[in-house]
Amino acid sequence: MTLRKTLVRAPLTDLENEVMQAVWDAGPSSVEKVHTAVSRKRRLKEATIRTILRRLEKKGYLGHDMEGRAFIYKATESAGSLAA
Repeated sequence: MTLRKTLVRAPLTDLENEVMQAVWDAGPSSVEKVHTAVSRKRRLKEATIRTILRRLEKKGYLGHDMEGRAFIYKATESAGSLAA
């Protein structure tokens, strides 16, 4: 018998879900791009969005690439696969 280890991620908060939705909608995104999208509904500083993006990456929902000195965040899974 083989045991498989499954990754159980922490659930998303409402704000984390909004940030993820912004990344899913726009595709690979800079902090500024995500901040612009989320700030349509909430008044948040760019530093807050940066913190949420780092937390989402730590939880395994996002990854990032470097573009110059900027982090470009991308979802590790599609929105549909997470909903399932």
